[in-house]
Amino acid sequence: MDGDIFDMRTDVALNAFLAAVEQGDPECARAWEEWSTREGRETYAYLTKDELLTEFAVTSARANPARPTVLLPSCADDIVVRQRHYYNRYLTKRLANPLPDAKQLVLFRNIPVPDSRILPEALAGVRESLSKHDLARVYVALTPGRG
Repeated sequence: MDGDIFDMRTDVALNAFLAAVEQGDPECARAWEEWSTREGRETYAYLTKDELLTEFAVTSARANPARPTVLLPSCADDIVVRQRHYYNRYLTKRLANPLPDAKQLVLFRNIPVPDSRILPEALAGVRESLSKHDLARVYVALTPGRG
């Protein structure tokens, strides 16, 4: 099976599973609870650091205009990249030109947009991780009606 088709089928199956959990399917809810207990509170996303930070910030800033908050790391130290040297060695043995692999860990905090002390610190902390275009998208989301 083509890799893209496999990925799309996996996405469809995962979305159906999550919808079943939300609708109260007992078997799916039990599987979700077992996974949640085993994995803890980590969430995995296959995005670049730039994409992840931008999507979380923009989506959260637009979520509740009556009570504006934004999900961002509160400082640069809340963004960590852990190299997976063992996996990179394996890929080098198996592939002619592998891309390097690492785990990117981000600790998000729900920051009130009006907080004039914490929000600027958080934006300064993510500045190096965002492209200019995506930093602009975040600023626009934080200042609706002014962009």
